[in-house]
Amino acid sequence: MSFSEASKLCLAFGDCNTEGFRTLEGPVWAKRVADAMELEFKNCGHTMSTTRELLQYAAVFPPSEYALVFIQYGLVDSWLTFRGAPYVLYYPDNPRRKLARKLVKKLKKWARSLQLQKRLGAVEQVPLEEYIENVRTVLKSAPGSQFVLVATAPNRDTPRNPRILRYNTALSNLADEEHNAIYVDAWDELWSNLDACLMDDGTHLTSQGHRVVAGCVQDALRLKNVR
Repeated sequence: MSFSEASKLCLAFGDCNTEGFRTLEGPVWAKRVADAMELEFKNCGHTMSTTRELLQYAAVFPPSEYALVFIQYGLVDSWLTFRGAPYVLYYPDNPRRKLARKLVKKLKKWARSLQLQKRLGAVEQVPLEEYIENVRTVLKSAPGSQFVLVATAPNRDTPRNPRILRYNTALSNLADEEHNAIYVDAWDELWSNLDACLMDDGTHLTSQGHRVVAGCVQDALRLKNVR
C-alpha cells in the first residue's frame, strides 16, 4: 500500500508511552515512524489513559481521516483496582473531572489501607473484553485506514507483566481478525535490554526504548508493504 500525497496523514492514540514522558529526550516512537515515512503526524497520546479515552479521542479525531493510525493501550487498562472502583475520564477534561479524579485518588488510597481488593475482589481497570471491544470499535469506524496495534511494553514491576501479556495476546488476536490492522510487539527486545529501554520508574520508555519500538513498527510496515 502506498499513500497518496493527499492522504499522507498519521495519527497516534495511546497512553504515556505514546505521549512521551516529560524527561524524554528525542521524539516518541510514533513520531519517529511518521517522520521516516514523511507523514504529517498528530499525537493523541495521553498519560494515564485507557481505551475508554480512545473512544473519546476517536470521536474528535476520526481515524477515517488518516491513512495510518497507531493504537497503543494496555498499561492502565490492565492495572488492578478494587471491584466497583469509580473511573473518571482524562479526556475530554474539565475542572469537575480534575476534582473528581483527586477524590477518586484519595478513595483508592483509603481502599488500599483497608485492603478492599481482597475484600471486594480485584479487577482490571478496563476488563479485557471491554478493552478489545473498544479497540475493535475504532478499527471498524475506519475500514479504509491502516491500523497498527502496538503491544504494551514490559514493566519493571514484574507482577504486572502477566496481565500485560494477556492484553497483548488479545490485541494480537484482534489484529488477526480485522483486515485493516497489524500487530507489533517489541517485548523481547525491550526485555532483553531493560536497563537501556526503560526509565528508572520502571514504566516509561527511554529514548532507546522508543527507538526499539519504532524499529519494530517500521519492520512490520515494510513486511505489509506499507510505505
